[in-house]
Amino acid sequence: MEQQVNEITERLKQKVSSWSLFANGLRYSWLVDYATYTAGGQFELSDEEWDNRNFVSNFKGNSELTTEFDHRNALNKAIDMVSTKIKKTFGDEAQQIALVCIPASTLENTERRFKEFSQKVCLETEMENAYDHFSFKEDNTDYTMDKEWFKDRQVLVFDDIIASGHSIMTFAGNLQQNGANVIGALALAKKREDNYDQLS
Repeated sequence: MEQQVNEITERLKQKVSSWSLFANGLRYSWLVDYATYTAGGQFELSDEEWDNRNFVSNFKGNSELTTEFDHRNALNKAIDMVSTKIKKTFGDEAQQIALVCIPASTLENTERRFKEFSQKVCLETEMENAYDHFSFKEDNTDYTMDKEWFKDRQVLVFDDIIASGHSIMTFAGNLQQNGANVIGALALAKKREDNYDQLS
């Protein structure tokens, strides 16, 4: 059984071997670049760069400037883009992988960003949905994971944006400590021009 699980893990990891590499060896990819302002605070961004920033902000949906209409549009766009990326990368073997969205800072933000998102992406790709295997504690700002459920599962970690990469690497490490096989990480966006990649 263990040998079979290891063979599946290695086969799936081969499918992301062209993805970028974090310093800890975790493969990752993203869908759009998230441009930051210049050091002097100048807003010198192209129309495409503004569109990408607004897309990510509207998906997160925790800004007073985000309308429900804009959030729904961004959510549907993200579902389509992520589902397409997963199907292109893994094909039919996506059904052997669980989609694990990194919980946001609160239960409310997690539900807004990831509940419907994970349901629909998993419906489109036939992945397993790990959403219900995280439980928030009473203050709704911290969570626990169902450690037994994650044991020996193949998982793909998802987050809305990669900034330093620290949160994804830490979260993936926690999953691995609980017996999960982390195939890679995927994000809607990556902050541009950060020097945390390891050359592969």
